[in-house]
Amino acid sequence: AILPGLTAWRRRKHEQSTVDDWRYQVTWTPLPALPLATLSGTWLVVTAEGEGRTGQGDTGDDVVVALRAHGARVRRVALDESCLDRAVLASRLADAVETDEVDGVDEAGGIAGFVSLLAAAEEPCRAYPELAAGTALGVALVQALADTGAEAPLWCLTRGAVSTGRSDRVTRPVQAQTLGVGWTAALEHPRFYGGAVDLPETLDERGGQRLAAILAGAGTGAGTETTGGEDQLALRTSGVLARRVVRAPAGDREPRRTWEPRGTVLVTGGTGTLGPHVARWLARQGAERIVLVSRRGMAAPGAAELVDELAGQGTEATVTACDITDREALAALLDRLTAEGHSPRTVIHAAAVIELHTLAETDMAAFARVMHAKVAGARNLDELLADAELDAFVLFSSVAGMWGSGQHAAYVAGNAYLAALAANRRARGLTATSVHWGIWANELGIGRVAPDQVRRSGLEFMDAGLALTGMRRAMDDDETVLAIADVDWDRYYPVFGSVRPTPL
Repeated sequence: AILPGLTAWRRRKHEQSTVDDWRYQVTWTPLPALPLATLSGTWLVVTAEGEGRTGQGDTGDDVVVALRAHGARVRRVALDESCLDRAVLASRLADAVETDEVDGVDEAGGIAGFVSLLAAAEEPCRAYPELAAGTALGVALVQALADTGAEAPLWCLTRGAVSTGRSDRVTRPVQAQTLGVGWTAALEHPRFYGGAVDLPETLDERGGQRLAAILAGAGTGAGTETTGGEDQLALRTSGVLARRVVRAPAGDREPRRTWEPRGTVLVTGGTGTLGPHVARWLARQGAERIVLVSRRGMAAPGAAELVDELAGQGTEATVTACDITDREALAALLDRLTAEGHSPRTVIHAAAVIELHTLAETDMAAFARVMHAKVAGARNLDELLADAELDAFVLFSSVAGMWGSGQHAAYVAGNAYLAALAANRRARGLTATSVHWGIWANELGIGRVAPDQVRRSGLEFMDAGLALTGMRRAMDDDETVLAIADVDWDRYYPVFGSVRPTPL
């Protein structure tokens, strides 16, 4: 029995080593103190019209004060929902650029830069209620700038969208959607996209100096001269921090806990691409009961066979038809499970819609459709289970939602939100783990991707079993945000940075 046992041990160690190489996390690194700087020219500050945004941070008054204090002539443009039409917005921008009185001075046309505070508009968009108004207008703004051949840099400002450390809380996860749009804009529109800066709730004089220093070096292309090409930044009382994606091996350290699939496990997207793999894995982990949720329920291809297969492994499984983006329908399902004594102890949100569109080509309906499945489902689960005693709350995301991807703006924005929601739940004392997946090997069999193109990009297809081994370790470590992806960086980085170099 010694040799088989040794072989199994070596296999486990090899699997652990392989998965360790797939783990990545986001960190924030302090930048050296920025020099005092003076802004020149006219800066267009773009906000959204709407009620309920009365504080300086929401209206952008503190940003305007900071820009003016450091030499900028400021012209403000407030967008309403008519500007979701990119032609209308382009016309609005053109009017703003023309000769006009700025800060009391007649000034010739020409804009030094655009500063967007649209992310503050977190309320639902009336025309596309699946989207936050600021997210929708932010997409339209990028489209309009591209349509008009803009050269001046666009900087997108958020607040409370990122956590730079344990004591720094994500308070406004919706604003992370703007960051996701920006990551795609950086790849698709490097000519004019400047970057994103997450601001503190109150932008004091020192913070204003730092913001001005960032913008003062802004020019065509990635980042700024002042910050060495950094385009993902956060302003805090301690200074300016730059975002990094770093390896995060678990190594030989002991897990923080031993997660077990106790009681009922709820899996959304249960009959989709990844759901059945997750269900089989849960059965192998000893799950007593699994509720697989999908729009089609038992009418989904292979649902009945999957239930029988899981029963053969000793796991009771049910497949339930429910649209998790419908809050009332999801609440009814959770109430029924509770009444039956089957309240979920673990939730795995694996539902997704993927469509490929560049920002220039996408229409708002398509953007909303992709965002809706990710964002509304996660938000509903979070709200309805906020008081539940959960062992795990796992959100399936993508590496696109950690470092961006071209042609995936809506998908990137939705997944960036999931990471921010996980961090926000932690700040509220709740469990959450957002897993940002690379590409699974099962994608090879469904014809959704071109294998050769994927491999040329530097992404490697991951074995589903190994990927889920990585997720198990993430759950045992009670991670908040973790990427699990097999990346050949010698191939991936030159492709990813070919149009826009990045120190990320």
